[in-house]
Amino acid sequence: MKSIACVLALVASASAYQAPTMMAKRGKASPAPAPVKGVRSAALPFTTAPPSLDGSMIGDVGFDPLGLSMNTDYMPFESIKWYREAELQHGRVAQLAWLGFVFPNIYHFPSDATHNFGELNALAAVRAVPQWGLVQLAVFVGALEAQRYAKCIKGDNAAGDVGLGQGGFNPFGFEYTQEEYEEKQLQEIKHCRLAMLGVLGVWWQGILSGQGVIQQIGGAFDAPDYYGKAGYYFPDGI
Repeated sequence: MKSIACVLALVASASAYQAPTMMAKRGKASPAPAPVKGVRSAALPFTTAPPSLDGSMIGDVGFDPLGLSMNTDYMPFESIKWYREAELQHGRVAQLAWLGFVFPNIYHFPSDATHNFGELNALAAVRAVPQWGLVQLAVFVGALEAQRYAKCIKGDNAAGDVGLGQGGFNPFGFEYTQEEYEEKQLQEIKHCRLAMLGVLGVWWQGILSGQGVIQQIGGAFDAPDYYGKAGYYFPDGI
């Protein structure tokens, strides 16, 4: 699980930003339009939201400190839809990746002579996956990404709509009203943004500590040896 999540994060991140050609300039670049006086940004209250972020998108809080949404000359496919598609895809992968970092610390398959499931640091676990296992994952994820590109980027589907859930393959029978559906979309984009921050945190902690997430939490409650000595509040040598 943890190795799958890491590979998903790497492959999907690459595909979601597979756009050196998509971002190629079409004609002479014109300067970004000057910001017009408008509504205060909900994300950055000390700034004004760019006119391109008018609140029409679900979860739009006017966050664009670099003004990327206003420079249409370099915007992929000349549409802000591409940015929303990239945000949703990265957020969904981040949710899977965070689960992959945490869950194997709670439960994992027993290891044997050819399979090592005992590595709890997800970053190190990638190296324990057999080579052909990584190839299978890459082919599987690549096929999913090709479908997503055809439907959401090149096609006419809304950003993030890959044909799952209401209006598509719907095994759980979801039937939301328009208001309920928009609320679910808002919940998803918030979870996506939180997951991207969360997976960044566990990623760096895995690099720095070399341990699994639960192992790191458990170590936070361990008292160091010098703590038991009267008057010793710092390690020896400090």
